[in-house]
Amino acid sequence: MKTRYLSFLLTLILLFTTAAPVFAAEAPDEWGGLAPPHSPEEDAAEEPEEDLETPQIPEEEILPGLEPGAIAAGISLVKDRHIAYALGDGKAMSSFNPWRRVTRAEAAQMLYRLLPPETPVSPASYADVPANAWYANAVSVMGSLGVMRPNEETFQPGEEITRREFIRYLGSFFPLRYDAELFPDVPTDSPDAPFIRSARAYGWTQGGKDGLFHPENTLTRAEVAVMVNRALGRQADQTYIAQFHPTFYIDVSPETWFYYDVMEASVYHDHTSDGSAECWTSHAIRESAPAEGFQLINGWLFFYDSARGDVVRSASVGGHTFDANGHFTTGNADLDNKLRNIVISKTNASMTQEQKLRALYVYTRDSFTYLRRSAYPFGVTDFMEEDALRMLNSGYGNCYCYAAVFWYLSRWLGYDARIYNGTVGQNKAPHSWVEITMDGQSYIFDTELEMAYRRKRRFDINLYKFQDPKNNWRYVRA
Repeated sequence: MKTRYLSFLLTLILLFTTAAPVFAAEAPDEWGGLAPPHSPEEDAAEEPEEDLETPQIPEEEILPGLEPGAIAAGISLVKDRHIAYALGDGKAMSSFNPWRRVTRAEAAQMLYRLLPPETPVSPASYADVPANAWYANAVSVMGSLGVMRPNEETFQPGEEITRREFIRYLGSFFPLRYDAELFPDVPTDSPDAPFIRSARAYGWTQGGKDGLFHPENTLTRAEVAVMVNRALGRQADQTYIAQFHPTFYIDVSPETWFYYDVMEASVYHDHTSDGSAECWTSHAIRESAPAEGFQLINGWLFFYDSARGDVVRSASVGGHTFDANGHFTTGNADLDNKLRNIVISKTNASMTQEQKLRALYVYTRDSFTYLRRSAYPFGVTDFMEEDALRMLNSGYGNCYCYAAVFWYLSRWLGYDARIYNGTVGQNKAPHSWVEITMDGQSYIFDTELEMAYRRKRRFDINLYKFQDPKNNWRYVRA
């Protein structure tokens, strides 16, 4: 009886133990919370595996002939040879024009340079493309490949292209991908949609900070260079470029965000790659380089340093200070713009350096009206910026204003001009003037005093490049 009772009791204990939950110690895991009920491997095994290679895209979003993997142009761009496809203007003091908007003709020419030599084409013709135009061959090929305005009568080569257009042109040379979301501002039924989706999948573009693509915005040359380099997997060798300075552009500073992309796009170079970095081994030597020294380009004064292989930026040469863009600067942006506009309007490239100086002297002498003001203490020379702006803004000034304006303008041409605040004449009248050393000789340039004599009909007085070895005029310098 006892044995039967003990057996029954053991059975109840066993049943209770099996049915009751196990309250195990809950250890924190690598996420800082409680351990999951299953391991990640077990969870993955329980859920159907997602096919990441072939995402499910609604059939209506795949246009005929643009299936995943299709290359719309039927040919790919050259990737192994790093061709220069976006060039500067070819001048010794070259410009790249990074902020200029890209036209359809420019886009055609850039992509044309990247085509393999054996590209088969049936030339296309357009009514608005002259046979001798610099872009004629590129336009013909892009049209025949069906990339740009196929079957159209006109090409409209000078029209600025939009972001959606260029993405379609570029994307036509790569296998289409559909493994990315379409931007919210791109209609799914747009003929550009497959290419924009593909570009996002490749990582060529991620849209703006607002998450939108802005398909109707136009593109700059710098933006196109960045986008094409991404598509081709090209990335400039910064160490090589810093050492050899293969080229330079007066409008592309090393501090700009697109500097190295512009170098990559505009310099033909040989390279090696380990799959993660590109190493340049040689580059095409530029055909011409500017002379050492000051260069006046588009109204801006630069200083080309041949040892550096670039213009001086964010530094000084003698008494001239240059900003990050390589422009000579007074330190006052408003004054800089006024002086530049004067230089542009009163000089031209056909003039010699001295002819430009003479033109700016005459401008200063004849363009303003004298206005008497109190004299500065003898020897003070911290008035130039204020007095130059005073006369340029009002049209009125005294000797200090006249001297300040001409001092700045002569320096804008590269002259190491000196300004004086002293006295002149037997009565030692307070006065200011400019002196410049040329060919080892120091000359006086006195715009205000010559203006005063001309007002008295004394046209025989010439104080341009004037020397007074006997000090008859009694110039007294501090």
